[in-house]
Amino acid sequence: MGCSNNKKSYYLESEAQEALIRSNIRFVKAAVNYYVCNQCSEYHLTSKGETNPLLNELTIKERINKERQLQALV
Repeated sequence: MGCSNNKKSYYLESEAQEALIRSNIRFVKAAVNYYVCNQCSEYHLTSKGETNPLLNELTIKERINKERQLQALV
């Protein structure tokens, strides 16, 4: 569907969660959470507000650090 605010949209919450993790792997100023948009009813990432608890899970932190290290080698 897409959103009129031109933000990348994610139809499923699981897609938004994965995008949130990938953002934290790729960017220094990464997204901290996702939300359901009241315009399009899809998920968008945000760099404002509280950090999603998912990013504080040990397995996710380890994944982010491991993938950052791998990218540094490329």
